[in-house]
Amino acid sequence: MAKETELIKRIIDLLNRADRTQTVTHSTFLTPAEQYELKQWSEQSGRTNFIFNGGYPDSERAILQVIPTWYESNTVPETPLTAIRIITGFGTPSHRDYLGSILGLGLKREWIGDIIIKDSTAYVICLRPSEETLLRELTHVNKFGVKCEQIALGDIPISQKSVKSITFTVQSPRLDAVVGPVFGLSRSHGVKLISAGAVSLNYSVCIEKDAFVTENDIISVRGYGKAKLLGETGKSKKGRTFLLAERYI
Repeated sequence: MAKETELIKRIIDLLNRADRTQTVTHSTFLTPAEQYELKQWSEQSGRTNFIFNGGYPDSERAILQVIPTWYESNTVPETPLTAIRIITGFGTPSHRDYLGSILGLGLKREWIGDIIIKDSTAYVICLRPSEETLLRELTHVNKFGVKCEQIALGDIPISQKSVKSITFTVQSPRLDAVVGPVFGLSRSHGVKLISAGAVSLNYSVCIEKDAFVTENDIISVRGYGKAKLLGETGKSKKGRTFLLAERYI
């Protein structure tokens, strides 16, 4: 059984309160690393009466919503999330600009989900209590004047994510043997990136080049993107292992 970290303890309290009161409840936004930790804990503990909800498919940040036992299995609780569209008349603020201006209003980071930028418009997913503050007080992002309006979550323009399938062989599925072929890097450059702390394994920085990578593990390399190892597909005549991965492009 995984060690009960502070995050897991908080979620256990949330789940127990929902069971005790039979009410729908939820967490604040969780990072991809926190979601991964909770998914691993769920598999080991058998606690599965919750879902992750980021407001749209494949979101990075998401809340955890508890599903009480009185909910039908095919019923999803009403979402506590909303979306705000921020329209900039001139200029193209960066993600950092939008986030900095939002947090400058006194809102906490864990109340804000993904910020999706399309040209001069941004779409912000947030918990409903943050909506009024954004609509009333967010008038500038960096030096640019903006207009905010509430929209339905279904109106967020989501780009289709593309993936590239990659098949390669390794003597051993170590991190330093996987990073190179997946991201089109030499092994030596991959090792340098690992040593520099630029490589994350399952959303946590990993500086151990001999760390083993297993099926469904997520590898992120700063400046190069993210990939998922899908698993083994066989053995070569020389005993090397064929691996299949997909890289988001």
